[in-house]
Amino acid sequence: MSKFYSFAYAVRFTPWEEAGQANADALAEMFAREEAERCGPGKALDLGCGTGSHTVELAQRGWQVTGVDLVDKAVERARKRIADAGVNAKVLRADLTSMSSDVVGTGYGFFLDLGCFHGLTPQEQQAMARSVTALANPEATLFMMAFEKPAGPRFMPQGATVETIEAAYRDWHVVDVEPAPLPAKSRRMLIKSEPTFFRLQRR
Repeated sequence: MSKFYSFAYAVRFTPWEEAGQANADALAEMFAREEAERCGPGKALDLGCGTGSHTVELAQRGWQVTGVDLVDKAVERARKRIADAGVNAKVLRADLTSMSSDVVGTGYGFFLDLGCFHGLTPQEQQAMARSVTALANPEATLFMMAFEKPAGPRFMPQGATVETIEAAYRDWHVVDVEPAPLPAKSRRMLIKSEPTFFRLQRR
């Protein structure tokens, strides 16, 4: 799957980022909710951060945020975005299925996954969940945007459901599920894949 994402960023075909940008207001409300429930911004990890737009947004809101992505082109663009914005954040190149606490750190209370989990194989999803859990605080939350249905051929993201998410994140449970609103001019593929917001709480 990493080859697909490398190609996608090279040709700037990133519908998951398009969906995230289209839901800017909804994401801002979700960030505000997290801040209210934890009495202010905390330590956040942006999983599969892509070009870093949400990493920057979290940093601007006062979060101590680290972005992680495996694709060199995405990491390069994210670091430039952070520098241009003049915020305090960092982006690391790492595989989400095997993140090292020595590199990424631990003690994260909030995780953001906007379009990463749903593009992995079941084995990779389980490995990612173990990796995330090892870095998480006991009462951490995870906010995920995933396609519920396949986005296309097997080399593209095949989607995720509550069942597949909880099968991987065995130490977490899904507490909220709602459709991700899309603008009227969204690509047909994006509409058919049914982007959905999932909020997870660590048990």
